[in-house]
Amino acid sequence: MATNGVSGTGSSTGSTVVDPTKTGFNGLNSQDFMKLLITQLQNQDPTEPTDSGQLLDQLSSMRSLQSNIELGETLKNITLGQQVSTGTSFLGKVVIGKTTDNVDVVGVVDSVYVREGETYVGSGDDEIPVKNITGVALANANPPDTTNGT
Repeated sequence: MATNGVSGTGSSTGSTVVDPTKTGFNGLNSQDFMKLLITQLQNQDPTEPTDSGQLLDQLSSMRSLQSNIELGETLKNITLGQQVSTGTSFLGKVVIGKTTDNVDVVGVVDSVYVREGETYVGSGDDEIPVKNITGVALANANPPDTTNGT
């Protein structure tokens, strides 16, 4: 186990849990940043301590990096939410699109789901990524009746 409380297996000391699928700075959270800062302060040379300007610069850089990481995660979640919303709007409608194998599909959407961060719609046994949908129509849309002259 590493001395900063983060191990390579995805576990850590205390209540912090590191997501093993995230690597580098993406696997760090605010508690990890504080542990790094405290470790740095504890291990600095007491005869040549970091001046307050450098310390503030480092804190600012760490906070900026953490904010960027959190913003990136938030944007991913918002995008996924929008894709799911778009997918649900296709329920009961006929869609035209391509599967992940680039096969053309036309069918009524009967399910919406997320797999590996991507939203799909299902039509029978076919699954179409929402981003691959090229057309849509109501499943039971009937053309207007023009035979009675109105």
